[in-house]
Amino acid sequence: MNETTEKTETVRIVRSIKAPAEKVYEAFLDPEQLVQWIGPGGPGATRVEAEATVGGVIDIWVAKEEGEKLHFHWEIAEMDPPNRLVFDFAFGGPIGSELTDERSRLTFEFREDGTGSTELTLVHDRLSTEVAANVTSGWTTITDRLTDYLEAKAPSNEVTGKD
Repeated sequence: MNETTEKTETVRIVRSIKAPAEKVYEAFLDPEQLVQWIGPGGPGATRVEAEATVGGVIDIWVAKEEGEKLHFHWEIAEMDPPNRLVFDFAFGGPIGSELTDERSRLTFEFREDGTGSTELTLVHDRLSTEVAANVTSGWTTITDRLTDYLEAKAPSNEVTGKD
């Protein structure tokens, strides 16, 4: 990466998910759940290793249909269950490759709306202009998969808040 590249771009996505905030929060930290929705091919094409504690690391390897392999490295900077998660984010390549110099900040906020649904706000900042466009389309697709995963998983009594 060019040292003079300014990293001032921010991507913000807001999504309503029919699941309690606690469930949405957990989906970002539990490797068994992450592997189900974070990559396009599901568990067969994705590998996740996670240490869910402040200072811990979540590594995600995704094999895309085109054969391209991506590595995402999240260092947990802040945890406020079930309200907020903050990660220091790095991009990488195939398993075993070095992480790139591109570093950014990824913040998730979870707010229940009183009906059993959660408003997820994703803010990915400290991005260069070149990276921001790809990150926008990537996070849109990923949050769609997260929504589908959690809504398919939630029993009807969780969604409505009824026993």
